[in-house]
Amino acid sequence: MHSRRFLFSAAAVVLAVASQPAAAQRSETYISRLKDAEARIAALPASAWDTTRSPEKNAALRPFIPALETLGMERAFAGDTAGAIAAYDAKDRTRSTRPVANPAEATIVDEASVEDALQAIVEQARTRRVVLINEGHNVPMHRAFSQRLARELRKIGCTYLACETFDALHPKAFSEGYARQKGGYYTRDPVFGGWIAEAIADGWQLVAYESLGSDAALTPEQRIVARETLQASNLVERIFANDKNAKVLIHVGYGHLDKGSATLPSGTDLVMMGEHLRRMTGLDMLHVDQNRFYAHPDPADDNPLYARALARTTATAPFVLKAKDGSYAVLLDQKGRVDMQVVFPRYAFHDQNGRPEWLATLAGRRPRALPPELLPVSGRRAVLAYRAGEPADAVPADVVLVEAGKPAPKLMLPDGEYRFAVEE
Repeated sequence: MHSRRFLFSAAAVVLAVASQPAAAQRSETYISRLKDAEARIAALPASAWDTTRSPEKNAALRPFIPALETLGMERAFAGDTAGAIAAYDAKDRTRSTRPVANPAEATIVDEASVEDALQAIVEQARTRRVVLINEGHNVPMHRAFSQRLARELRKIGCTYLACETFDALHPKAFSEGYARQKGGYYTRDPVFGGWIAEAIADGWQLVAYESLGSDAALTPEQRIVARETLQASNLVERIFANDKNAKVLIHVGYGHLDKGSATLPSGTDLVMMGEHLRRMTGLDMLHVDQNRFYAHPDPADDNPLYARALARTTATAPFVLKAKDGSYAVLLDQKGRVDMQVVFPRYAFHDQNGRPEWLATLAGRRPRALPPELLPVSGRRAVLAYRAGEPADAVPADVVLVEAGKPAPKLMLPDGEYRFAVEE
């Protein structure tokens, strides 16, 4: 890999050759990990990328599920958010039938009113000590919304930010005011890194709570059960045992926030971390799901209730649905497991800047054109923007993929000065 660094500010672009070789700056690169993920799906059937479903397709795609998950996450880290969602959509087509709308739930949506999601969640959080919100690991947009939520929760007294991805083996990864790539797997996402840097500046106490390792003698189901329990125990030990008045925001993946319990295929009762924590602390907590209602690159992959929800409003910001009886609508068999569900507008995947629209409207970032010196003459490269003064093992503020002969997307960055690294 060849690497060069650049300094960028609103006033000028300064080009400077890096004084260190690439290997000394970064042990792994965004583009090399992306290429590795792409190689793992080289034998993927071409039909994976269309929306048809069948038992035959199910069988053909099933061996590629782990590879598609990895591809989705690496695409997200490298700025290809549409491709990240598409990879998970291909994985989800291992289910032979497409989900259909429940008529009763469709009626709830058709009769619902709309409230701004941020305002509604904050209002509900005023009387609770803990807010749990989830993400799809391949959807950085969810982290942008959680960052917006964190700003508002900080104003009403929340001080602890616990994220599933934080690596307890590297407790000093964020001690210098920015996010380092070793601080957690998903913190390699530039949006996540930006949120962490802002949280540090805002005075949040960052808490790692993921369970480390597992007993090799346990079955896969037993490991799942043990993980949920240990996550909750770690939160109690690291927050509530020391601060009985703690107000906490917990950012999780997928269903770890769920209340109640579910039954595993073996018949084992599965209690998720959110329910364990509720039982251990006795606290009334707010559980917010944002992983059901958002746009997919092919609308055929959208949740069947998504278009109905969008038809209720012209809102350009995330919203929640309030049912006819005054309660918050919880759909898709999640009633009793979460308290609210966020619905995202159908943001464009590629706006006039060649980037996802939500980076400007939700994340509040501004477009900045790539200097001509960064554009490839041939092939594909990744351009990474680092905040000035942050080292090469920091999480970049943004990453874009640029291919020779194609329009170059713009960087989407908060205000400030930046230097660049090029990976190819």
